Amino acid sequence: MTIGKKEAAPIARLRDEHNQTIGWVYLWDSMELSIFWIDKDRTAKRIDPPIDPNTLAQAKAVTTDAVTNFLEALSPGG
Repeated sequence: MTIGKKEAAPIARLRDEHNQTIGWVYLWDSMELSIFWIDKDRTAKRIDPPIDPNTLAQAKAVTTDAVTNFLEALSPGG
């Protein structure tokens, strides 16, 4: 069950092959993760800094969706 999202903080940047920021990863007070895209037409190649495995696990415990799967794939060891 998702608790209402009220507040979020940016925790990482999504970077493309030229190391340009193309999006931000936000962590909500509900422990969900979301992405704010600056340029969705470009492909994210890495997360800077990498998302802590515990944060990713907590987000997946709340809801597994395309965002958490995408971020897990971009994370080291994903």
